[in-house]
Amino acid sequence: MSKRILIADDHELFSSGMESLLCKNPDYMVLSHFKNGKEVQTFFDKEGKADLLVLDLNMPVMDGIQLLTYLQRNYPLVKVLIVSMHQTESSVNLCKKLGAKGFISKDSHLKILLTGVEEILEGGEYFQDVFQEVPTESGSGFYERLMIEYNLTNREVDIIQLILNQYESNEIAEKLFLSPLTVKTHRKNIFRKLGVRNLTGLVALMKEQPRF
Repeated sequence: MSKRILIADDHELFSSGMESLLCKNPDYMVLSHFKNGKEVQTFFDKEGKADLLVLDLNMPVMDGIQLLTYLQRNYPLVKVLIVSMHQTESSVNLCKKLGAKGFISKDSHLKILLTGVEEILEGGEYFQDVFQEVPTESGSGFYERLMIEYNLTNREVDIIQLILNQYESNEIAEKLFLSPLTVKTHRKNIFRKLGVRNLTGLVALMKEQPRF
């Protein structure tokens, strides 16, 4: 019998790409994907059943942490794999505490995602041992502060992090399940919002930020 998988991520292209990847394995069946935690909550409240929930942390209406808290209290047997760009040690530890069985960074190789899914479905856990702890200031996240100051979206922050880790546009497109043209548009919007003209300007601006 195929393993039933749910995907919760508000980026439709990412969800669709992940579904295509998982469905290459005949033992996996993606039942549905959701755009926010509230939709997942409704699914389980209506007695929906699944073997694994692949969950992003940053979603509207009800985010991943709120959903994990709800699931731990009401459906503690649900297996959850977190797939997020914001893989800090503190966020991983919190998700562990709330019952998640695994945590993988979105910028990881696709093989790592498949390994994590397999490990958890077989009854194990899968937590990457490499953290990308972002600088913090006065208790608020570095990138969260940038989002507010420069009116950046979650997706734009994801792309900034990958750019700073020296990923090319085609590599970013592959990892985030986006088209190269979409990544190019995001880069253009990012540079415009930050007031820089190129990668050199982006790096210089980041170095000027407090505690970067």
